[in-house]
Amino acid sequence: MRGIDMADIEHAAFRRLDLNLLVAFDALVGERSVTRAAARLCIGQPAMSHALSRLREVFSDELLYRAGAGMALTDKAQRLAPRVRQLLLDAQALALADTPFDPAQLVHTFQLALNDPLEALLLPNLVASLRRQAPGVALSVRPIPAWQQLEKLDEGEIQLAIGHFPKVRSSHLQHTLYRARFACVFSPALLALGSTPDLATLATLPHIHTSYTGDGPGLVDRAFQRRGLQRRVVAHTASPLSIPFIVKQSPLIAILPDLVTRLFARHHDLRISPLALPELALPVSMVIHKRDQTDPALAFFMQALLETIRNVLPTDAS
Repeated sequence: MRGIDMADIEHAAFRRLDLNLLVAFDALVGERSVTRAAARLCIGQPAMSHALSRLREVFSDELLYRAGAGMALTDKAQRLAPRVRQLLLDAQALALADTPFDPAQLVHTFQLALNDPLEALLLPNLVASLRRQAPGVALSVRPIPAWQQLEKLDEGEIQLAIGHFPKVRSSHLQHTLYRARFACVFSPALLALGSTPDLATLATLPHIHTSYTGDGPGLVDRAFQRRGLQRRVVAHTASPLSIPFIVKQSPLIAILPDLVTRLFARHHDLRISPLALPELALPVSMVIHKRDQTDPALAFFMQALLETIRNVLPTDAS
């Protein structure tokens, strides 16, 4: 092995750049806003603006420029971002190598993406757990469409995405949290159905559908088609959380993952009937970027999320 050569590093060059500037750069890349980046690092906006000016001088590039209501990255900033993030992770790992991780001392905001039903299902337990274990931790759920979440993960805007991801990239790490089954929801006062209706019966009824649950195009419809059936969708909704109120007033059927129908348990005037169809299963997973896999703070957060899944779904969690 080649010995350490002190001439390999131009130490004088480091006088122009300190680690705090790189931390500021990483925050600016993640937030695309001087104001939000300043809040993330708990410094004033003038200090963050000064850091951006120094970064522009050091790298001889604009780095971030005004684009509409926000800021966008220059080509050079996009090339620098993953290298700076990895350098900071390496520095963090070095600094914490001999320091036991203590969640009670953690001060951090986790940026994540998940849809409305998952947020309603998981966040009450997750937030309560984090408040007990790590009161310095904050959560920010970003309203990012499912088809954009992996891209935002790559760009560093979020640290974790939870949902249905049939395909991930080589830069991602995926862990299955739960395999959701499906159930039909309806009002027994408006529809006379048995406790376990089959698809042939359901095909004769009008349906309400939502694509916001992330079940992909046609998962339920393909189950009907394999049996030579076709369902008749007469209403589409952007949010599945509105469905209980709709089916209470209209004789409609909704077929939804049980992760969603669990949220309707307090609607005692509705009936939720599971569908015994093995092919109707929806894997729900959490995805992170490989660059973050050694981050002890993120590892703690993922463990808290797994414990939440076990608490919320004690008999079915994967």
